Parts: sequence; C-alpha cells; structure tokens
Amino acid sequence: MSVYSVTIPCFAQMLRALSSLLSKGEATALEHGYDPRILLESRLAPDMHNLAQQVQYACTQAQEAVQRLTQQPVKSFTPPETLAAAKVLIERTLAVLDSADRTQIEEGAEREIAIELPNGMAFDMTGNEYAVNWATPQFYFHLITAYNILRHNGVPLGKADYVQHMFAYLRP
Repeated sequence: MSVYSVTIPCFAQMLRALSSLLSKGEATALEHGYDPRILLESRLAPDMHNLAQQVQYACTQAQEAVQRLTQQPVKSFTPPETLAAAKVLIERTLAVLDSADRTQIEEGAEREIAIELPNGMAFDMTGNEYAVNWATPQFYFHLITAYNILRHNGVPLGKADYVQHMFAYLRP
C-alpha cells in the first residue's frame, strides 16, 4: 500500500467519525442536564490527557503527517475549549487532508524525517517508517482514547459509531 493510502483517507474517515462521536457526547450531556464541557475535561486516568487534548493530538497527528511528508512547517494547536471548537478543529484538519497532494505525500515516503520531542528525545526515520510506525499509531491512540473517554462518561457508543465508514460496504 502507498503511504498516502494508509494515512490521508484513513485519517479523514476516522476524523469524521470522531466529529460524530463528539456530537453524540454533546447530545448525551444536554439530555442528562450537564454542561458538555465536562466531557472535554474528562480523562480515563489522572496521568492521561483529557478529551480536549485527545482531539487536539489526533488532529495534530493527521496534519503533521501532511506537513512532514510534504516538507511544510509543522504547526501546533491548543486544546479546544468547547465541543463546537473541537469540531471546528476537526473540520480544519479535514480541509488539510483534502488538500494534500498525493504525489508529494508519496515522494515523502523516501525522505528522511526527524522528530524532536520537548523532552529531548529525537527520532530519525524515513517517511514510510514515520507514516506506519509513528503517525498512524499515534493518531489511532488518541482517537480511541477520545472514544473511550466518551464511552466511560456514559455516551451510548458502540463499534458501529467508531467504524461508521464500514457501512458503505454493507450488502443490501
């Protein structure tokens, strides 16, 4: 499979699902009479990032994949303060993915990519290694953690909500 195929369209379909999950979270909060921002502040464990940061990081990984593979400057984001702001961040990320040039992404597969983390850790890899071993696992980690935070807080979600795109393949 191509680097483009395993990143850009997959990230886009899962971000659309994440937006839907957030809508269900908001509806559940309103139905039960509490401020939906409580969901954004929720986390699975005290040492884990909250829902707002999980959304931020999922979007960061998707956008950074485009930026790093096409040699653009990497941008940073702040956590959304409302569910509406979280959905705007997702929409902006989808726009970046939609505008990604497939040829440039594929060319990036052979390029060397360096990742330097704030804690002093640094990683050197090819674009292909980055897409498969860094961007994709990081993206899905934050995406599924967001799903789990919502589910843990009583939002009625199931696997069908997570893999909504699969219903396009459903036999009549």
